[in-house]
Amino acid sequence: MLKKKLVGLVLVGAIVCSVPVAAFAEGGQGDTTAASTNKFHSVKQLFVEKAKAFGIATDGKTNKEIKAELKTAATANHTEKLNAAAAKLGISTDGKTAEQLKTEIQGAVTVKLQAKATKLGVSADGLTNKELKTELKAAAVTKLQAKATEAGIATDGKTGKEIRTALKAAKEAKKAAKQAKKSEAVNKKAAKLGISTDGKTTEQVYTEIESALQAKWAKKAAK
Repeated sequence: MLKKKLVGLVLVGAIVCSVPVAAFAEGGQGDTTAASTNKFHSVKQLFVEKAKAFGIATDGKTNKEIKAELKTAATANHTEKLNAAAAKLGISTDGKTAEQLKTEIQGAVTVKLQAKATKLGVSADGLTNKELKTELKAAAVTKLQAKATEAGIATDGKTGKEIRTALKAAKEAKKAAKQAKKSEAVNKKAAKLGISTDGKTTEQVYTEIESALQAKWAKKAAK
């Protein structure tokens, strides 16, 4: 089972698209004016909705002003995501442009993906990062299925995540069973030595058993 998720990049593209706005003809009449008015309102609404997503106030602002703020916000968001990805990969951002940073991040991701591919026995030759991720996911699922089968867990129709959950549950159940068996043995030993187990953890009872045995052995040695 892979302990970590495959490293991926989410690079945000430009959110603001350029939408032409027809100018109002002073004194215009009829369908042309109505169409222009409708277009103006639809574009305005589009900008307002996008601005809300970024928490940008739109009251009293023109489409051009809103568009400019959206572009600034999108650029800042893009930079923030790049910086976060760089930090995760241990890449310095000092004095680098967004494009330089993007190139370094993609290179680092490629190296990590190829390392994982080698570990899983997957050939990375001629594959893009996206294609390699797909191959790695498939290989990881195959590995999980093998582990599940060995543990007696059915994998039919289950996703990789579901198999991981089932494997984790089986591991915890096995651990709990082992702990229960240990507790039972410790409690039996305590009963023989006349040690009460009420309200005590297995570790506490075990400590008392050790103390009782040491005292018993010391008493025998003194005779």
